[in-house]
Amino acid sequence: MVVELRGAPALYQAADDPSRTRRTAADTLARNLGVAPAALPGCRYTCWEEPAEHGVIQSGFEPA
Repeated sequence: MVVELRGAPALYQAADDPSRTRRTAADTLARNLGVAPAALPGCRYTCWEEPAEHGVIQSGFEPA
């Protein structure tokens, strides 16, 4: 779930562990979900996360 927009980044939390907060590009996330960036706060979605050498790769975005 997207918990906050901080300019260009969006902060989101994992549904299974709210203490795990991460940051992603708000415009890219909005485009992947098919919503306006202003609609992101409170937006719930699912995606695959794959650990990578320099962070996490996300794919398969779907509104929840």
